[in-house]
Amino acid sequence: MLKRQGIVAALVVGLAGAVAWACGPMFPNQLLDERAATLKYVPQNSFAFEAMHLLPATDKLQSQESPRYGDGAKDDDAEAKSLGVSASQLSRIKTLRALDHGDAAYDQGKDLPEDLRAYTAGAVDYTRGDTDKAATRFEQVLALPTAQSSLRSVWAAYMLGRIHAQQANEHASDPDAFQRERAAAAKAFQLARTRAVDGASDTQGLAVDSFGEEARLYLYSHGKQCTWADLYGVAEQDSGNGTADEAGERNPGFDAKCAEGISADDFKRAITLYAAQAGHGSDGAVNSLAAVADFSMRHPTLMGALIDNASSQRLLVAYALARMDGPSYDTTSASPRNKIDARLPALVDAIEKRGVDEVQAADRLASLAYEVGHYDLAARLVNKSSGPMAEWVRAKLALQKGDLAAANAAYAAAVKAFPKVDDPHAVVEPSNTHLITGEQGVLALARGEYVEAMGHLYDAAQAVGGDGNDYNAIDEGVDAGMGIGYANDASYMAERVLTVDELKSFVDARAPASPAPSQDKQADGDGRGQLPLADNLRWLLARRLMRAARYDEARAYFPKDDDPRVAATDDSGKTQPSNLRTKAAAYATALRDSKHAWSDISKAQALYTASVIAREDGMEILGYEQGPDFSDNGGSFQGGSGQAPKSLKQAYVTDGERQRYADSVAKPDYRFHYRYVAADEANQAADLLPPRSQAFAAVLCKAAGWMLEGPPDYEDHYQFYGDAAPSQPSERMRRATTLYQRYVKQGPYVAWAEDFGSNCEEPDFDRARALKRAQQVAEVRHVARRYFPHALAACGLVVVAMAIWLVRRRRRKTAV
Repeated sequence: MLKRQGIVAALVVGLAGAVAWACGPMFPNQLLDERAATLKYVPQNSFAFEAMHLLPATDKLQSQESPRYGDGAKDDDAEAKSLGVSASQLSRIKTLRALDHGDAAYDQGKDLPEDLRAYTAGAVDYTRGDTDKAATRFEQVLALPTAQSSLRSVWAAYMLGRIHAQQANEHASDPDAFQRERAAAAKAFQLARTRAVDGASDTQGLAVDSFGEEARLYLYSHGKQCTWADLYGVAEQDSGNGTADEAGERNPGFDAKCAEGISADDFKRAITLYAAQAGHGSDGAVNSLAAVADFSMRHPTLMGALIDNASSQRLLVAYALARMDGPSYDTTSASPRNKIDARLPALVDAIEKRGVDEVQAADRLASLAYEVGHYDLAARLVNKSSGPMAEWVRAKLALQKGDLAAANAAYAAAVKAFPKVDDPHAVVEPSNTHLITGEQGVLALARGEYVEAMGHLYDAAQAVGGDGNDYNAIDEGVDAGMGIGYANDASYMAERVLTVDELKSFVDARAPASPAPSQDKQADGDGRGQLPLADNLRWLLARRLMRAARYDEARAYFPKDDDPRVAATDDSGKTQPSNLRTKAAAYATALRDSKHAWSDISKAQALYTASVIAREDGMEILGYEQGPDFSDNGGSFQGGSGQAPKSLKQAYVTDGERQRYADSVAKPDYRFHYRYVAADEANQAADLLPPRSQAFAAVLCKAAGWMLEGPPDYEDHYQFYGDAAPSQPSERMRRATTLYQRYVKQGPYVAWAEDFGSNCEEPDFDRARALKRAQQVAEVRHVARRYFPHALAACGLVVVAMAIWLVRRRRRKTAV
């Protein structure tokens, strides 16, 4: 089925190479990686969310389940608080609990409140195995007036229920005794909840736990209480295939047939109680419901008997959606790659036969009907429903028909109907509000609405918080995934799809700069991880403006020079200001000077200055957020975000997006493209320098060194580590070779040329100027020596001619 793990499976194909990066970061999946899979995704909540919303709590009882890995040792004060007593009372209780029998504890506990005294005595008896005396003590607590039993009445009722539950288990083969003890246990557990609701102390969450204890009273079959392993453990080993006998043979610790003797009515009671416990936030109850649902879905007769109960029907639909396999799709084809689990349509058909009016949570069943291809039923159910889940399904049905406009309207309606934060009656979980908004962005992009698509993806990323990527597992258990990279998708839109002006307008309207924190809050490694999403987007825009030579506009979008969130760490481990605005301004000034300086050598010096800045700070002031530079991870990893050209061959990609992608490509389109920019600027500086100067050799040496430094020799910067290197030299190696050959052909001999590109001197532009002047003087002298006789003869002729002219002029005057 196209559930969340279906999306994960489809998207991971696009990131398969990243799996080889054993030491790399965890890259979240991107909605734009597999757009057909994204838009075909079956609307659903996680099973945990649905289980916790089957019967929302109507009281303030709290679950107090222990953390999965324990909560560590507690000091006396913390332990006393967790038990609802004072530190001195805790000390007395520990002393009394060490006695041999309850009567002694009761006699010596006169300094304790009466309910605490009697309960402690009962606890001693219970620990020693005397459950009859313990039950008497617990009943003694419950018989006290309400004001005198507030400390331990919940505890006493709960333990009394435990005792009767144990006795029910001991008399399971005697129907009358079993029914009597089960009823007594259920009554005691219900009393524990009543006392807690009335205000009695329940620091251990026993009232909520009593739902689960009471539910277990109804999981008996043929005189035996069935365990989780009997219900669910076999399924984990057997995956629901094969007979119960076969499963039991493979898993001898499980009684695969145990639960088959539990009546449908007892299952319904257990489901209702577990649902109530889950509604109070119990993770254990969620697991219990999963076990019951799994067993029920493997037994068609039981499944059919359960769907006439509201909670049971909703449970089975939720489990089928979130935990059972449906079709997964090849994104280049509408055909499913595997068959639908036959139990899914069987569940849909069974519920449909009861009549649409009898459906519980019609929007969820509509989603399940959509998943199994019952589109007409899904449409009828959606028309009987309202809210974000129903509109989400409506959007999917419209997409299935190819009606993008109707789908867009349904998505808008779903977003409008989002529940308020912490709404106990919410029908979609918070992560799904992000996903719906993100899918809306994918659809807008498919419709050619680029700025709108950017807005939706940015909204989803903003709602996630942090850097805008959701790194949490998508769902528990078999649904575990790698999260969703909403910010990565938004960054792709910002960098490769929107024009610079569109992005600037968007940022000005939607992404204000956040105030920098105090200086003592330094960046931790890669500073961008500490910047809010809006500031990261502004930084991305700043680099786009720099690449577009719009330097004056870019400055304001860089983080401030002294922003500690982007502070750099020097070789000594000390943090230094990033000075990004200053560096960007220096780069712009150097490029301007390279065009307007008075002399060629000054222009060359300015170009070299720009090239050094581009090499040393290019990632921060010129780098692409995603490919080819991957500034989003500091350039450490090649891939993991953005879209490669092959991705644009998939469905739901417009020609307009492809053209915009091509227009925004890096120039040159190689990993760490700014290094190539730096090398080109140094090479241009060499064009303006005397070829026989040390500066000429030095700038070429520096440029070659920048090429030799890396990145890895992959022609296609979308290849992942672990792939075979190309057979031909890489572009950077070709450029390094060309630079060296130019030096050999034109440059002077320098001692350090033996390791050209490795041990380069800094260019000495003053010596280059001196050499230039010397060359100019030498040229003048050469010209003078070569052409002096001719010039002297010419001067003589001019003098003779002038003399003749003067003589003739005087004769004329004399004749007159």
